[in-house]
Amino acid sequence: MINNKTFMKNLILLLALAPFAAFSQTTFNSVRAIFTANCTNGCHNTASPTGNLDLTGTDSEVYQRLINVTPTNPAAAARNWKRIKPGYPERSFLLRKCNNNLYQNAGLDAANLGAPMPTYPQPPLQSQEIELIRQWVYKGAPQTGSVVNINTINTYYIEGGINSVPNPPPVPTEPGAFQLHLGKIFLEPQTEAEYFIKYDLELSDFIRVNRLDLHMAPQSHHFILYKFVSSGVGLFSEGLRLQNPINGAGSSTGYNTMVNAWQISYDTYLPAGTAYKWDAGSVLDMNFHLRNYSTDSILASEVYVNVYTSPNTTDDEIMYSDLITNLNIPIPNNNQPVTFTVPNYSPTETRYWNLWQLTSHTHKYGKDFDMFARTANGQQGEQIYEGFYDIDYTFNQGYYNFSHPPIRQFDPLYELNPRLGIIQQATFQNNGPNPVYFGLTTLDEMMVYYFQYTLGNLIDPSSFSEIDALKLEVFPNPSNGAFSLQFTTSAASKVEIKLTDLAGRLILTEQKTSSGGLQNISLNYSEQLSKGIYLMEVISNDLKSVKRISIQ
Repeated sequence: MINNKTFMKNLILLLALAPFAAFSQTTFNSVRAIFTANCTNGCHNTASPTGNLDLTGTDSEVYQRLINVTPTNPAAAARNWKRIKPGYPERSFLLRKCNNNLYQNAGLDAANLGAPMPTYPQPPLQSQEIELIRQWVYKGAPQTGSVVNINTINTYYIEGGINSVPNPPPVPTEPGAFQLHLGKIFLEPQTEAEYFIKYDLELSDFIRVNRLDLHMAPQSHHFILYKFVSSGVGLFSEGLRLQNPINGAGSSTGYNTMVNAWQISYDTYLPAGTAYKWDAGSVLDMNFHLRNYSTDSILASEVYVNVYTSPNTTDDEIMYSDLITNLNIPIPNNNQPVTFTVPNYSPTETRYWNLWQLTSHTHKYGKDFDMFARTANGQQGEQIYEGFYDIDYTFNQGYYNFSHPPIRQFDPLYELNPRLGIIQQATFQNNGPNPVYFGLTTLDEMMVYYFQYTLGNLIDPSSFSEIDALKLEVFPNPSNGAFSLQFTTSAASKVEIKLTDLAGRLILTEQKTSSGGLQNISLNYSEQLSKGIYLMEVISNDLKSVKRISIQ
């Protein structure tokens, strides 16, 4: 039940927004209505604007005074905050001034940052007003367009909803440690969404990360921490990006490397003497997949990651991560088990992988997931992952828990020859109304595993010549599917070009002729290949070269 005081406060808010709603539906107009009702009277007007911020004038004038403008407060400017920094609520000084303790560690944490807004005797903004501003910033703070559902926010704060992380972890105090935070993200009942968001770490020097303590909503499907490759940073805008569940648009796949992935809250300690290395200028891409299973309550989802580092003087081994996906998993709805067995290997690698962590991922029809070291003749060797284990990989519980799959950590690290690789084997049983296939929503299915490793000893150098006997160069790489190949043959011959996926399946093949010597060939597979990673093999007179290529 809503008491009279709450009712009146919300009535005031609705009345404040009503004049703008009558003429425009832009979120910026709604944000500006809040500022107009609370901040222009005596503080931020033309006569004597506090902090040199005048919130009167045209929409364009006010917008230009807010977006990416350095505040006059010296302490805020020293932290590289802006009045409003699109995509970064905690780095938006104006939002911090208005926060009123709504978000932990997003207010004024030092006396020299000035007084909260609005200033006394004005009452603080209501939670739904603060949230509206915050969500606008999260969506990139655009001047045009309606990017925030105001009704959802009002319903959550007036009628209540599901607070997914009611007890956020404190910010770590250890030297070099810090906290990443994403949320709140609001979902209506029985809805699903997957988001990405850029996060510039603003690093002036590299750091070595040896622990990631993650806390997230129990309703989370997964959270993945990616790091952009340098060529990808400028291709994606600031703010939340909603991934298209059909074609994956919005994802940074092909422009990132994986750091780690979680399906539940989990504190990840890397082995002693190892660390992720994040270079100066590194930009993360956070991927959050959520589903609200409630039939009547709005879900407010959050994720916190406490990041711990070791001193830069420590000579840690670099920990690498990768995610392998099998896209070809047609599962009939006959309530019978169906098993897919797929090899994954990397014939161009020159060093052993020292495996540290393995885990799997399916959706609700997953019944088992096993992994084996692949032998030289392509068969299953030693089993290195049993899907029936519990999440901490301490005992065989007799079934596969797809929502809390086992996480196996090797101590000591397990030496794997990446040229031989891993065989993954997953079993599904579909008792639903329709056949299912690989897809991005929880109504589809997936066959995915994640692994983390350090680089070990050199693989026998005598075999290297077999991998690049033709001195193959492929460029540009990554590409949209159009490539130029350069290689050398010793004599005139037929040349076979083969493309396979990382599971070893042949995608396409074609024949060329070589007159001997340096060869230049142009290929265009833009109509035949989807986005992903492939192996290109060029064979001439029983000699071959293999290159990994990326289609973006």
